[in-house]
Amino acid sequence: MNLRRLPGLAALIAAAGLAVGSVQAAEACVDDTLPGRLADAPVRLCIEAKAGQPAHYRLWLAGDVRISGDEPAVLRGLAGDWYGHPLGLCCTGAGNVRRCDLSVDGEAAWSAELVLPR
Repeated sequence: MNLRRLPGLAALIAAAGLAVGSVQAAEACVDDTLPGRLADAPVRLCIEAKAGQPAHYRLWLAGDVRISGDEPAVLRGLAGDWYGHPLGLCCTGAGNVRRCDLSVDGEAAWSAELVLPR
């Protein structure tokens, strides 16, 4: 059979191959602003889940990624920096819910709960 003569079938076979070979990814995010002395600084935390891989966490502060890492590391605590201010992100949880706490200069600054994407 010559697939050049059946362009629709060739496209379908190619698409099926891509679908089987691709890793499905889903992302959950929360957007907020920091309270207190850092008021109005936008913060965004996202968790990306891919089948068969640990979830990946990214924290943006004032528009830039400041902390990034996989779930085993974020459960132990990850560090970052924001213009000389040390940042810490630690997440805990069970099942598909994670509570993540952000510290700035060693003090609690922000927290959020996220549901792991499926």
